[in-house]
Formats: sequence, C-alpha cells, structure tokens
Amino acid sequence: MKKHDSKVEAENLESRELLPIGEVSLLTGVNAVTLRAWQRRFGLVIPARTPKGHRLYTPENIQQIHEINAWLAKGVAISKVKPLLMSSALATEADSTALQEGDLWQEQITALNSALFELEQQKLHQILDEALGLYPFQLVKQKLLQAWMAHLPALLEPRLDAELLLVWLESELTSRIGGRASFAGQASLAQIGIVCLPSVQGQKMAEQLSGHSNMTHSSISNSSITNRLYSLVLRLELAELRVSVINLGVLDTTSLGLINNRLKVDALLLLPEANHPPSKIFELQSVLEQMAQSSYLIGPFAPTLTALSAFMAPDLAEWVSQVSAAKEQQKKQLRKQKNEAEVQQGEQADER
Repeated sequence: MKKHDSKVEAENLESRELLPIGEVSLLTGVNAVTLRAWQRRFGLVIPARTPKGHRLYTPENIQQIHEINAWLAKGVAISKVKPLLMSSALATEADSTALQEGDLWQEQITALNSALFELEQQKLHQILDEALGLYPFQLVKQKLLQAWMAHLPALLEPRLDAELLLVWLESELTSRIGGRASFAGQASLAQIGIVCLPSVQGQKMAEQLSGHSNMTHSSISNSSITNRLYSLVLRLELAELRVSVINLGVLDTTSLGLINNRLKVDALLLLPEANHPPSKIFELQSVLEQMAQSSYLIGPFAPTLTALSAFMAPDLAEWVSQVSAAKEQQKKQLRKQKNEAEVQQGEQADER
C-alpha cells in the first residue's frame, strides 16, 4: 500500500509546476539558506522532496513565501509569523503586534553599536549571522544595515578612536563579504570595480595622510565616513547577488581615467563624496564619457550630481540579471560557432 501511495504522490508532483530552491530564491528574494532555516526552525514553507531529497516548491509554497515577506516588512519577527498565516482573522491583531515588533530592528542596531564600540568580534558576527540567516537580504539591508550606518557617522565623527573603529569594522565586514561570496560555491555572475571619488576637501586630506602629517580625529569628514560605510553595505549586497568585486579604494578623477581599457570588469561603480565643485563635475563628466567600461554613480551623494544624471546606477539586481543573461547568450553563441567549425572541418576531412 505504501508503495502505491508513494507512486501516486510522485505522479501528482510531476503533474504540477514545481521549482527547485535556487529558482525560488531568485523569484522571491529569499536565499536558500534562509528558506532552509525557516523550514527547520519554524516549520514554515514545507516543500515536496525528490527521491534523492532535493527540495521542490509548489505554487502554494511560493505564495506563502510572499505572505511571509509581507509580514516581515511590517516588522513582525520571523518567530511570530506562523500563527498569522493560519487565519486572516488575525490581521488586526498582527498589525498591533507589528508595532510592538518594530523595536526588533532598533534592538539589533543598539547591539551592533555596542559590539562596534567595544570591538567585540564574536558579538558583531553573531548579530549579523542571525539577521542574514533568518531574513531576506533586502529587508536586512533596509531595516538593519542602512538604518544602523545612517546614524553611525554622527556617532563616529567626534570620537578620538573614529579611524580605529572604522578600520576594524571594515576589516570584519570585508572578511565576511569574502566568506559569503565563497560560501555560495557558485561562479560569479558579474565582476564590478568600486571606486570612492573624494571631494576637493577629501583629496587634501588624502594628501596630508600620505605625507604622514599629524591629523586629528576631526579630519575624518562625515561625508567620507558615510561613503566608507555605504561601500560595505554595497559590497555585502553584491556578494549576495553573486558579483565579485575589485575594491579600488579612493581615486581622484585623473587616476580614474588611467583605468580606462585596462581593468577587465563588467562595470565600475563610483561613490562620490559630497561638495564637488562645478569644475570637478565637468572634469568627471569628460572622463566618464570616455570610459570603455560601463561606469555608474551610486551612493548617498550621487543624486547631488544632477549634471551627471545620465550616469546614475540602475537597479543592481536587474543589472546583474541582464549581464548574466547576456554572458550566457554569448557562451551559447561561441559553443554554436565552435560546433559549426568542427562540423565544417569534419566535412573537409571527408572530402579529402
């Protein structure tokens, strides 16, 4: 009887539209690690299984993921979501619960500040592991990472140890970025170079630093701190999108021009600081118009360069998808040309 039941179940599965976990991840924005954690820890989104144990997701599973994402966006903790999926009558109660759970992210931000100021490596990574393991990256980016780093510059700027804290945080998150990229065990879909473009003030500071002058903590501008923090979030996002990154640090406009036709990347992402004078904007425009690589402005201060609106970065996820599709098409074309050449060579050999 069991044999017959499993056969019927297999036939039923084959007749439905089922998707593997990788495709579901792309469709819903929830990575595979998070989907497995939801199932294992909270009994959410239970997929079908192939005879070899691979997960296959039904349309109902995918709809449930969208519903979970909607509750999470309202501020409900993942641990409180399951009861809300069982009855729409709980919607009103859930809305009030969401208001209470709104403190969830603020508590995490407070904990991250504590870990940073006390240089507690284990605590920092534990908080990030929990958030990135249980919530979709875009939600963590918006509610936790961006919210945290938006107020950090004001906290760091007046501190004597501001540079120490920044370097430590950059080191910790850079190692994490590399780990997330390699942990996926998959080939990168694109390669990007990241450049920070200093303002005139920023360039003077860089020259002073290179001259080993005695600089005080006040020399670190709020604009520079903001960009360095944004760069970390950006690189985490690119790792999540399976994009490999070459971090080129801080380059002025002249040095940026020296990259042209030499660096083999799919695009350059440029993070300008605040307060670029018109002459520098005009100079930057001239360089960008001559770049062989696609070059985009991105970051909190990019929108202030209104004269360069044609170079504003597109949606990164969409851009990566387009680049990946174009590369796959190019590979198929090359394989086709290679096969045709081999056939032609075979025919010529037969004629001889």
